[in-house]
Amino acid sequence: MSDTVNRIPLVPAAWALSAALVGTFILCAGFELLWPNLPVAHGWVGLFTVRPVTSALSWVEGIIDSVAFGWFFAAIFAWVFNALARS
Repeated sequence: MSDTVNRIPLVPAAWALSAALVGTFILCAGFELLWPNLPVAHGWVGLFTVRPVTSALSWVEGIIDSVAFGWFFAAIFAWVFNALARS
């Protein structure tokens, strides 16, 4: 049996989560842009920007915030997982 511990590397996990959040933001913001009365997308977009999706600044802000939140939560998750995997 091997004594190696499976660890989650931070950088790939952070980029993967960031990509998932950016993709979800773009998808939901696009739905809100195409169907403004669809209540499903507004909640998710509101997590990353308070500006209307018709402004370019909301898209920039939403994408940057998605990447920042992806790195933040991946860092916490990887640290907790790796700490628990050692014990």
